[in-house]
Amino acid sequence: MVVGSIAGIAVLYELVTLANGGRLDAQLHSPTDVMIGAACLFVFGWGLALVAGHAARWFGLFVVAGAAAAGAIAASGTQHDFAAPLFCVGLAAALVVFASFRGDRQTRRARTT
Repeated sequence: MVVGSIAGIAVLYELVTLANGGRLDAQLHSPTDVMIGAACLFVFGWGLALVAGHAARWFGLFVVAGAAAAGAIAASGTQHDFAAPLFCVGLAAALVVFASFRGDRQTRRARTT
């Protein structure tokens, strides 16, 4: 849980700092790269959610907040091309959070008979 929180806060800070400083195109290169990153976050995050649900849950929550904030900053500023891909990153992270809750419900208890 602590590891997921620290990693999520790092992603949140980095995304918001890049968006606020107007350096999204310099660091992330293109909106296509951000979409590929969102797809990787979804695939690997879903697997993490099945293995370590609590870490994935907190990581995903902070990434959702960071991606939404960075997308809003990009949409209101001069970096309109990155707004939709950043919102897709937030959507992918929200699906990871959903998977972490779903993974907790799917654990089975041992039979006692």
